[in-house]
Amino acid sequence: MKPIMIIAVNAFRETVRDKILYNLVLFALGLILFSLMLGDWSVFARVNVIKDFTMAVMSISGLLMSIFIGIGLVQKEIQRKTILTLLAKPLPRWHFIVGKYLGLLMVLAMNLAVMTLVFFLLLRYIGERPTPSLVTAIYLIFMEMAVITAAALLFSAFSTPTLSALFTLGIYVAGHLSGDLLNHLEFIRKYGQRLPGTPVITPFTEKLIHFVYYAIPNLENFNIRGRVVYNLPIPEHYVLYTSLYGLVFICIYLLIASLWFSKRDFI
Repeated sequence: MKPIMIIAVNAFRETVRDKILYNLVLFALGLILFSLMLGDWSVFARVNVIKDFTMAVMSISGLLMSIFIGIGLVQKEIQRKTILTLLAKPLPRWHFIVGKYLGLLMVLAMNLAVMTLVFFLLLRYIGERPTPSLVTAIYLIFMEMAVITAAALLFSAFSTPTLSALFTLGIYVAGHLSGDLLNHLEFIRKYGQRLPGTPVITPFTEKLIHFVYYAIPNLENFNIRGRVVYNLPIPEHYVLYTSLYGLVFICIYLLIASLWFSKRDFI
């Protein structure tokens, strides 16, 4: 683990010095403070609007950090040819991928902690006390960031920065829509024959939909903002099962990235 942690610490230091990181953090903090005004303008409960909007900002900022910073971690090493110096040492290539991933994960955790602190101070300012369910929701946002970051590293291992960003964004969008796609399929199964004009789903299309659903992480599993904002109960062991679900996809993405990276020629 020592070589991996050395790479992770160096990646953390390199990312912390990146100006893009501070721009994204300041932008996210500005939006969090903007939620105060948004709450005043809303016709709904002020506290609920602030909570929902702030956690949405945390999720989007994590996506932007994964795209603009996560993809660059590997691509910068390749473009500067510093990757040749690292790979010349007796170091397995998967150590490099895992180390970079852990370094970026530390950066994301630090930034999320800063945003959480500002969020809780904001709640105290308006007379609202932070609840354990809020901490649970923020933890699941971090797990979503971890999955997206693993996907970003996977794409950056074999593609250009622009395409890697587009692929990562596609995973994010598809991950939040895959559950709705499967629900729509079930709806057509049950009520398709009763409703005129309903499209017919062929067996091939049905298998394709199921393949997409299981191949792409269902990121809506990490979204419990609605339950937290409206004080709805969270199912027992939900956080545990969702965490394991995220870890499975993280391991799969890092494994594929390591295998691809190990066969890549940089000369």
